[in-house]
Amino acid sequence: MSRLQFPLGEHLEKTHDESALARIWQGIDARYPRRRARRAPAIALLSTLTLAGAVGAFLLARRDAGPLRFADGRALAGVVAPAGGALVQLSDGSRVELFGGARFEPLESSGSLFVAVLESGSAGFDVRPGGPRRWRIECGLATVEVVGTHFTCDRSPGRLRVGVQRGAVLVSGERVPDRARRLAAGETIEVVEAAAAPALAPPAAAQAATQPAAEVAATEVAATELAAPDRAAPLAASGPSWRELARRGRHDEAFAALGSAGIRREARRLGVQDLFALADVARLSGHPADAEAPLARILSDHVSDPQASLAAFALGRLELDTLGRPDRAAGALARALALGIPQSLREDVRARLVEAHARAGNRRAAEAAARDYLREFPGGRYAATIESTAAAH
Repeated sequence: MSRLQFPLGEHLEKTHDESALARIWQGIDARYPRRRARRAPAIALLSTLTLAGAVGAFLLARRDAGPLRFADGRALAGVVAPAGGALVQLSDGSRVELFGGARFEPLESSGSLFVAVLESGSAGFDVRPGGPRRWRIECGLATVEVVGTHFTCDRSPGRLRVGVQRGAVLVSGERVPDRARRLAAGETIEVVEAAAAPALAPPAAAQAATQPAAEVAATEVAATELAAPDRAAPLAASGPSWRELARRGRHDEAFAALGSAGIRREARRLGVQDLFALADVARLSGHPADAEAPLARILSDHVSDPQASLAAFALGRLELDTLGRPDRAAGALARALALGIPQSLREDVRARLVEAHARAGNRRAAEAAARDYLREFPGGRYAATIESTAAAH
């Protein structure tokens, strides 16, 4: 194989262009046709299943060509969830789970577009993958655009948190870093008003009572961002805890309250969610080396946790992109694959693993990783780059 030319990271996720994002989302599960089976019965069965699937898809598309409705056929209307919450089921199979007190108002619906506003509260959106409509959810401080995914929005005065459990979304708005940010599975973003006062932030106990469990399970591993964090309020003598400071986006102050020794100390005793938060405090305050200990502890003491693979991916990106240790990055990325990284992130992990081995000077491992990538994702987003840089002589 020819000499690999990297960093491949320059080719990864560098665009917010809408048409490019659409191509990425629509092609993420694309595969080349399966090889023809040797036995005629198998061919007949495959043909029958393919025809049945095509007919089913055609009928579903025809039935779903008009505006969305409630699953029982009623026209869409605004919903205010009671204290126990509400489940809104739609005619295309998508669902919106509203938590107690949430207000959800559909604004526009057609065969190609659905627009709604989450006026307040928390909601989980499970959008049918491959559907004909682009969804746009207005959340005040930002707009969330999706094709097919599972994500959550938590809106309160002066604050919005968006988390993705499956697929990908585009979050855009004046308060969003660079005005647009793509989130993949396992990532969240928190957006706050520039002039928001600390009093507007809900007390920690109230937030814990209202935060949806689905969002807690998808706490961001590697890319939690806050737009225009509030740094104006001075700390009281018995000031907020590092957790509260981190939640407000005051990562510099949270790190100052802990220090490197404090992060190492806390990392030895905390649970998975707090370990992710510690890693964010270190990374987003400009101390990336201190983010390694919390993530490594997840992989040593909580390896059976469903989010362990995300911690391995986060550690791999940290080692590769920030700390400049590609050999360690390769180990972390390989572990993310072994632990069962979510399918929506698997292609990125394989591409990063090729880059990590190449940058570490391990040509044979890089070529093997490139073959593994091309075998699993022959029509993938990075296939052309990997094929051109790792083609056989």
